[in-house]
Amino acid sequence: MKRTEEDKFMERCLYLATKGAGYVSPNPLVGCVIVKNGEIISEGWHKIFGGNHAEIDAFNNAKRKNISVKGASLYVNLEPCSHYGKTPPCVDMIIKEKIKKVYIGIKDPNKKVNGNGIKKLINNGVEVKYNILKSECEKLNKFFISYITKKRPYVTLKIAQSIDGNIALKNYKSKWITGYESRMFVHGMRSIYDCVLVGRNTVVKDNPGLRVNNKKYRDPFRIIIDANSKLNNKYKVFNNDDGKSIRITSNLAKYEYDVRLSSSNGNFNISNLLKKIYEMDFNSIMVEGGSVTFKNFLKSGLFDDIYYFISSKILGDGIKTFDNYAFDTLNKSNKLKISSVKQMGDDVLIIYNK
Repeated sequence: MKRTEEDKFMERCLYLATKGAGYVSPNPLVGCVIVKNGEIISEGWHKIFGGNHAEIDAFNNAKRKNISVKGASLYVNLEPCSHYGKTPPCVDMIIKEKIKKVYIGIKDPNKKVNGNGIKKLINNGVEVKYNILKSECEKLNKFFISYITKKRPYVTLKIAQSIDGNIALKNYKSKWITGYESRMFVHGMRSIYDCVLVGRNTVVKDNPGLRVNNKKYRDPFRIIIDANSKLNNKYKVFNNDDGKSIRITSNLAKYEYDVRLSSSNGNFNISNLLKKIYEMDFNSIMVEGGSVTFKNFLKSGLFDDIYYFISSKILGDGIKTFDNYAFDTLNKSNKLKISSVKQMGDDVLIIYNK
């Protein structure tokens, strides 16, 4: 299909929006371009939670350059807000600046906005067209859409295993199964998810820091599942001065980073766990292990995709990915769809969607 001018400018919005990844949550990723006579005269994006929205950023940039936006067209990948939150409604500024036409990627799923921004623009004489690159816009804001519509964070299981289905040697002396390219890719993933989550055994066996190795990018919050409070603060994941470590425990708080949640026989209900994380205003989680944690998420069905890294190694008798979890019939098994397959050095990354 031929790429239209509308597609071109919306693609620019999507690119600009990605610059806010990791910094605007739980708000959406939004980019905006203002166009006159077929040329972009100003652009902006949502840079940080609580800061100016993309549309306001674009207007401010135009004013700094002494550029008039009157009669121009405005492109934005998400419906402009029509309610007061941390900032005033963007539709009011669009109307005030006498924008002639607004092109929108998708409607905002938030009930406070959904269709209301479009309606207000039309009622004030602004031409509106929406659902431009709809699937691309939905994919970009999959975290936000899950947070709003499912009332839980978007959940990705990040699994790294050998060809023969093991995530570690039997003696656990196998910190890295995958190669350099895969590990660097995962560091990039960490920088855009709100938090990474691991179980207690992963902390004990691997002692991971769960940070991003590139100082240009921000570290995620680190959530550790430790229902019976068996971990102490000697582990690397707790020895950070950024205040981003959180331990979920069923006992009374022992450390300042403890968050209490009821458990049953030392196990958390995944639905209750995700509700607690949602209440912390996190809209995305990358689950990094281990096998018991993977099994619990698999059994719950409360995950959205799996990033499956398969190394070129064969480990033999090792630690199975899902803690030897088995279905008794095919009908009960999780049915996944392959989204993409990519070679990562000597590894293979398969992305599965539900």
